[in-house]
Parts: sequence; C-alpha cells; structure tokens
Amino acid sequence: MQRITSLAACRELGGLAACSPGLCAWKRYPTCSKQPAVHWQWVGVCVSPGRRFTGEPGAQGRRRFLFAGQKYRLFSSQPGAGEPPGRSGGQPSISVVGIPDPITWIRCKVIMYLIDLYFELDVNSAEFDRGVKQALVHVSKMMSSGRYHKLVGIVSNEMIDYVEKRCRSLTDAQRQQLAVTMDDIIFMLPEDVSVVVDQYGRKFCFIVMRFWFLSTLEGPDDPEGTKIFKVASGEDGGPQKKIVTAVYEFHRELTRGASPDWTVKTVWHWHWKLAE
Repeated sequence: MQRITSLAACRELGGLAACSPGLCAWKRYPTCSKQPAVHWQWVGVCVSPGRRFTGEPGAQGRRRFLFAGQKYRLFSSQPGAGEPPGRSGGQPSISVVGIPDPITWIRCKVIMYLIDLYFELDVNSAEFDRGVKQALVHVSKMMSSGRYHKLVGIVSNEMIDYVEKRCRSLTDAQRQQLAVTMDDIIFMLPEDVSVVVDQYGRKFCFIVMRFWFLSTLEGPDDPEGTKIFKVASGEDGGPQKKIVTAVYEFHRELTRGASPDWTVKTVWHWHWKLAE
C-alpha cells in the first residue's frame, strides 16, 4: 500500500485522470451559470498566434497564471506571493487504494499539449498547477468567511450569485469548513479540456479541474475520494479527516488581443451535499 503525504508524492499515481462514469457528482447539479446566447463549436487544431503567460521579472521563459482582477498578484507558492499558511501539525497518513480513469487523463493531456503547441499557452506546467491550487485556496477562503465581494473579477458574476445561494443553505459551522489550505490539497487532475469558438470567431479555452483535499467535514463520504484514497484514523484525538473533492472550471479567451486573465466559471464543492 503506497503512502503519500503531499501532492508531489501523489504524482506517483502516474497522472491518471479522475471521474469514472456515474461518479462525476458535480455534473448532476446545475451551476446556474448563464452562458451568452451564442453558437459554440468545437475547434480542432487551428493555428492562431496566441499570447504567452506574462513572465515574472528576471525569469526568462516562465509564464504567469493570471486571474481577472488580480493582475498584480501571482497565485503561486512563492514566498511573499500571498499564499495562505498551511495548518500546523502533521497530516494523517493517506493510502492509495485505486486509480482514476486513464482514458480521461490521456485525452486531456493530448488536448493540453495541442493548446500549448498552437496557442502557446502552457496549461500543462507547474506554474499552471500552482495557479489553480491558489485559486481553490482563495475562493474557498472567501466563501467560508462570507466575503463574496472578494470574488468579483476572479469568479464570473453568475457563479458568484450561485455560490452565495449555495453557501446560505449551510450552517455557519458548515460554511467555515469550506476553507481549504495548500497543505490540505492531496491531488488534482483535469477532467475536461476544450477549445471552442463562438459565432463571432472568438476562441475560448475551458479547463475543468477536480481537486482532492482533506477536510473535517461531518457528513456523507465523497465517493470520488474514497474510491482512490483512504485516510488513516487520527491518533491525536482531533477530528477525523476525510478526503473530499471540489470541481472548478477555468476559462480564458484565446483570441488575439484578448485579456490573458483566467476566470473561474464553475465552482462545486462536495460540502454542498450537506444542504440537500
């Protein structure tokens, strides 16, 4: 039985993707995200001059993962970048008891490679991984504290309204459990990657990421967590932790001259099952 204590160790799974048929719980619940009345089409491989991530000062060849409204804040684990501190104390031992769907992982990785090749947008990098993890940390923290106005410019307006509605259905204690720290995140994988074009010829990239993280949530077990990981019983007398999941969809326009910022278009947490 393989033991893992960090995201780096989780990569020994071989990067297999998540979401087996029938277990994509987030897809069964509407997100209330109102898409523009346009005609979307799947894009094959079309050569188009893309925009690279903005490099950090003095760091040649590196790319920055930007959110709308956060142009001067780098979501990364670098010192001074505003990363929330992890919880003190050791984390419980976690065993790998299964693997996600490899076909989904292969499909997503191929599409991500083509996006980098034709749009010069490296979404298969450590920089992108740090960015999406920081997005989870920031958004979950703002939801847990009820500061939804802090999500403006980072999360789409339609999704902010939906998130606020879902959080109102939770008790104060349940809402506070939404907060995720960097130390809590165990694993993450892409569930869906696509490039689409609207009727005006604008190109958009959509990336759906599922996160596995530790939580003291009191409620039903998350099947997406229990089918892959098993958490050892705590020995310090503290609350028993379990692995739950969250799904975030990231969106960015790829059209020449468009903003390089990413926006969170979908937010879904297993915690919201408590309100059903």
